[in-house]
Amino acid sequence: MYIGVDIGGSHITAAQVNIEDGKIITSSIVRSKLNPHASSEEILTAWANAIVQTSNQVKTYYLGIAMPGPFDYENGICLMKNVNKYESLYGLNIRNELSERLSIPVNNISFRNDSEAFLEGEMLFGAGQQYEKAIGITMGTGLGTSIYHEGDAKDMAMGINHQLLEGVAEDYISTRWFVKRYHELTGKTVDGAKQLVETFENDEASQEVFTEFAKNVCLFIDDFTKIFNPELIIVGGNIAGASPLFFPAVEKMLSENTHKIQLIKSSLNEQAALMGAVGLWKKQLK
Repeated sequence: MYIGVDIGGSHITAAQVNIEDGKIITSSIVRSKLNPHASSEEILTAWANAIVQTSNQVKTYYLGIAMPGPFDYENGICLMKNVNKYESLYGLNIRNELSERLSIPVNNISFRNDSEAFLEGEMLFGAGQQYEKAIGITMGTGLGTSIYHEGDAKDMAMGINHQLLEGVAEDYISTRWFVKRYHELTGKTVDGAKQLVETFENDEASQEVFTEFAKNVCLFIDDFTKIFNPELIIVGGNIAGASPLFFPAVEKMLSENTHKIQLIKSSLNEQAALMGAVGLWKKQLK
């Protein structure tokens, strides 16, 4: 049995995955909210409980875990510090901790950067199956970026490392940008992009925010495609749900810049990371 796990900023999702076709066993899906500021014991126990529930009492299985960074993926050590989540886990060997709690061998647990896992899932089982060279962008609490080339996905960390306007890309392409910009325009507070989608038709401020957001995304994608010239760009994350409000501007920019690049929304959504996380096991079986 193979179990894919997606560790988010405030949740864990786990599911059994058919490693041959990437299909999720729907009845096995477990999604639990958790406090990223809790003690290490509380967080690890919550993760282990979700995985045990997904395993349905099967004793031996293989885990593929999509994990945000900073993280030592090869050795399974958490390096998150000053990132406002999971800081109580800093320095812990998560592979050993989970192996002990789940009573499975340490070698049955693999880790993958969450952005890489998203793109790997889409390329192996989703929207990117017919392509060889792609960019993956996840827009949500943060900005995830990865590239796929020669059969493998690689995290690019451009959200926090690439300069855009007066900051880094993540400052302008993330939930917090929507919250900040809407407050600057109206003095009102929203939770994120979803609320602005709901008020878009009748709210000029919402329309202005999405117009500006589209420009931000255009600037970033133009830079990204010059660094790595892909056949395809796959966009995922919570903000991708609002793609009709910013995709047209990006598609126009791509066509004007003579980029022959397809722009598509994730076809697997949050399941992409689960599938991509077990993708490492699939490759080992080849």
